[in-house]
Amino acid sequence: MSPSGFISLQAALDAVFKEWGLATGMINATISRIWPEVVGEEVARKSRPGLLKNGRLQVFVTDSVWLQQLTMLKPKLLESLRSHLNAAVVQDLFFTLGMPLSSQGPKTSGPREVQLSSEEEARIEEILQPLQGLECREVLARILRRASR
Repeated sequence: MSPSGFISLQAALDAVFKEWGLATGMINATISRIWPEVVGEEVARKSRPGLLKNGRLQVFVTDSVWLQQLTMLKPKLLESLRSHLNAAVVQDLFFTLGMPLSSQGPKTSGPREVQLSSEEEARIEEILQPLQGLECREVLARILRRASR
């Protein structure tokens, strides 16, 4: 907490994500978002990040030529990832031939509404209270509702 008694929004979000078990999911989402910046547009067209688990990031690759190429570039890719994330949460990369289904075409359905108990809704409102009037409040509310399923 700062001398003024306030904590930063980032610190508050980090605490909420940790409490709700969303920290790894946020890192995975961040990696997916920044992947083209990390590896470059050409490589991003031929690869997709999978899930980060125990410090190891699975990377899907379209074909064996790119799998071999990315294996040779692994140290540079790790360095770039760490630089973009400002952390060493990714300790290793392992490459898998094939692309995940989520990257092979458009989604056919939109987000589903989540029905929560009144206690869960009250808890979410309590968490979001400091964010009144901020644009990010609704986005965080959706994330928390989905995570509570």
